[in-house]
Amino acid sequence: MRLRRIAVAIIAAPLSLGAQPTVPATTRYAAVAAALERLIEHERADKRLPAVSIALVDGHDIVWARGFGYQNPKDSTPATAETVYRVGSVSKLFTDIGIMQLVERGTIDLDAPVSRVLGARFAPRNAFVDSITLRQMMSHRAGLVREPPAGNYFDPRGSSLGDMVASLNRTALVYPPTTHTKYSNAAIGVVGYVLEASQHAPFATYLQRSVLQPLGLRSSAFEPLPSLTPRLASAFMWTVDGHGTEDGVPFPAPTFQLGMSPAGSMYATVTDLARFMSVLFDGGAPVLKRETLEKMWIPQYA
Repeated sequence: MRLRRIAVAIIAAPLSLGAQPTVPATTRYAAVAAALERLIEHERADKRLPAVSIALVDGHDIVWARGFGYQNPKDSTPATAETVYRVGSVSKLFTDIGIMQLVERGTIDLDAPVSRVLGARFAPRNAFVDSITLRQMMSHRAGLVREPPAGNYFDPRGSSLGDMVASLNRTALVYPPTTHTKYSNAAIGVVGYVLEASQHAPFATYLQRSVLQPLGLRSSAFEPLPSLTPRLASAFMWTVDGHGTEDGVPFPAPTFQLGMSPAGSMYATVTDLARFMSVLFDGGAPVLKRETLEKMWIPQYA
């Protein structure tokens, strides 16, 4: 089956046009854009979302892109296609590409024990026969806990990526490696730390140089760069029962950096993610060979 070359980049003009706050819908996609506008405005009102940005991609072209609501509700700054968001688990794709570049060069083996690179720095209790590998972690088949004790979503201490990995030594594998699919932010955090340790550079710096810049993503980073934070969307949260503070008002979402940043701390715009989609449609150049990308599409341990 051939991959359909149409996709949507959504975060709660041709690419050569560069950064634009809005890309009007092309004639072919005007009806689609109109339907999506109605849907987004409905969902934004229903979920009380301050901002949503969207880009619709066809091959090499962004055929529609715009923002809805307010990037900063306090001063009524409108959201646009160039509003910056923390994109959560989309971050994992870029971390994995960083590893696959090293696999192409023959400097990393996906099926070797991770301990060959990290040694005692990564030693969760493993009562099973198999060692943990990068392939397992990148496929969520390593049996690791979902969230690390340090550097998780509820840890505001500023734990580093190294702190996050070290904290996993206080945990035990939940399943034998390869036997169960168990989603794990901790696992992809370790994958990012393999990049940091093996390339002797901070993870965010290395990913910027090896993946984001070659892709031409000028409004993306794994750290809150001064060039991005003025365009960062304000975020809000509700408690588990659907309320915020005691008077029902949502409260500001935490802005601290996650120790497991390779799994969920990337900042980006929808237009940058649209550029990334076009690279995937084209076979991975300039960051990966086509055959490498095609291997990444294949389900592992099926």
